[in-house]
Amino acid sequence: MSNDTPAHTQPEHAHVTTSAPRTDDPRVGRTRAAVIDAATALMMEDGPGAITHAHVAAAANVSRTTVYTHWPTRQDLLRATIDSIRRHEPDTGVLTGSLRDDLRAVLAPLISDLCDDQRASMIATMMQRALHDAEVVAVRDEFIREFTTVFDQIVTTAIAHGDLRPGVDTERALASIVGSFVFQRFMSSTGLDPAAADAVIDDFIEFHAPA
Repeated sequence: MSNDTPAHTQPEHAHVTTSAPRTDDPRVGRTRAAVIDAATALMMEDGPGAITHAHVAAAANVSRTTVYTHWPTRQDLLRATIDSIRRHEPDTGVLTGSLRDDLRAVLAPLISDLCDDQRASMIATMMQRALHDAEVVAVRDEFIREFTTVFDQIVTTAIAHGDLRPGVDTERALASIVGSFVFQRFMSSTGLDPAAADAVIDDFIEFHAPA
């Protein structure tokens, strides 16, 4: 049980003056972990619309001031929550130079999420919320930029190795692959599984192979 001020004492949109949280107190780490655990549960159950300072504070049984201190904006809170849920962050340092292996490795966490009913539902809710929630859009775009950076390096390396023809449009290629995954998961009776995802990757490689 937290000793913080009860979560209901401040209106959600009130201006909250905060100071930088201490980093030398183990209680701070425990509080942050408890807040993110609560936010993660809210995200998985109700989607990004539930991630507000008020909802998260109530779920974690801490004050809104505590949440604002560590995550001053809703965008900060959303980013931290999604970071806690993501199974893997794209990293150019793990690329091997093998086109098929690198695509499979980088896309594997997304495929896994889409094949999981709860996570797929959260992804669908994120896409819907992005139509009218600017903060969800901002966080989504950050993650897409991270992913695109790694995907672009895979494509660039493959072109240099002669595995893909020059002139592949990275953005369109990524949209084609991920769009195929999303279509199969949400709009096709066949559904998405690892074998179907591998077929999408193989189709991409074959289509863009040098003549």
